[in-house]
Amino acid sequence: MIVDSHQHFWNLEREPMPWMRPVHAAIARTFEPADLRPLLDACGIDSTILVQAACTDTDTDTMFQQADANTWVGAVTAWVDLTNPHRARARLDRLARHPKLRGIRHLIHEEDDPHWILRENVLDSIALLEDRHLVLELVCVYPRHLGDVPELAQRFPDLTIVIDHLGKPPLLTARMADWTTLVQRAAAHGNVAAKISGLNTVLTSAGWTASDMRDAVEVAVECFGPDRLMCGSDWPYSLLNGDYGRVWRETVKIVTTVAGEDSARRILEDTPARLYRLGEIVTDKPSHGERADGRAN
Repeated sequence: MIVDSHQHFWNLEREPMPWMRPVHAAIARTFEPADLRPLLDACGIDSTILVQAACTDTDTDTMFQQADANTWVGAVTAWVDLTNPHRARARLDRLARHPKLRGIRHLIHEEDDPHWILRENVLDSIALLEDRHLVLELVCVYPRHLGDVPELAQRFPDLTIVIDHLGKPPLLTARMADWTTLVQRAAAHGNVAAKISGLNTVLTSAGWTASDMRDAVEVAVECFGPDRLMCGSDWPYSLLNGDYGRVWRETVKIVTTVAGEDSARRILEDTPARLYRLGEIVTDKPSHGERADGRAN
């Protein structure tokens, strides 16, 4: 089962995306399941992980409606208000009724506080995710966010932390050395995994190819190994610099080149299925399961 481990939906008539700016004009329209399904079929993708796009309850509620209506959506990474542990607990109790709930994410790069994720009230809410065996996804757009991962991993050793988009490596720049150091420090913790996704929108040239991603993918494979890596399209955000088929094919190409066919299969299939428990029937009770490194909690 090949998994696109990172994609979004949004309907701007129903739910505005506060993060959208003029630079996002090309994707400032509605994207829903009917738009994605033909693209998945053309690329031979069997399942996806649907990830929140807005920090609102209504966006999350809509995602579960879409997941219920489309069997190929295998898991949902939702949003809850992590600043209020009491509200977070109540909301998680309600969301637990949805069998595809697997993770929580907040758009930390939109927060003024550079270390928002380490606020005590937020940490109290993250403890609830650890108790319920939910993945914490982190949008590490800036180096400071990637730098906070080791502290989170140490504080919550039974929490699976997934770094989205490899922490946005500054490809083809002199800053790659600093990014590599941060990734190495994060990956030293066995409960941290990462998604090879969103790399095409880091690149500024419209003529990018798989080889332009190589430096980041080599570091990722060396640091995390295939059992803590996944591939994602980041659709429709990825349309800012490429189309779905091109992004997926070039990502798979460089992953296969760097990691080899067997490891690439694990990255494309086994790891997302294991970390997001695809196909499992999940009860509404908190539970402990498997860490990112495959060890039992």
